[in-house]
Amino acid sequence: MSIGQTLAVAVSGLKTNALKIHAAANNVVNQNSDGYRAVRIETVSRVTSRLATGGGVVTRLRADGEVDLALEFTRMMEAQAAYGANAEVIRTVEEMEREAVNIIA
Repeated sequence: MSIGQTLAVAVSGLKTNALKIHAAANNVVNQNSDGYRAVRIETVSRVTSRLATGGGVVTRLRADGEVDLALEFTRMMEAQAAYGANAEVIRTVEEMEREAVNIIA
């Protein structure tokens, strides 16, 4: 996998986890609204053979019924950890590129 593909996958992970946090927060805020149905973000891995994209994560929004506060906060913590992991991938790629430039120069 190329550096560009790795970055594309990490960025799709950042976007997905930001969306998961947004959905969970929205569920918490609207839990007492009449007729409100909780939403959940489902993720599916996308693998592609195209050199430029390298794959990533595809998201789908799904109605999920009643709001469960414990579950929503758990989802937020999971998304926060995954977001941090994807950010670390980007930092590592940046460091690898910097080292490659130093070796070449």
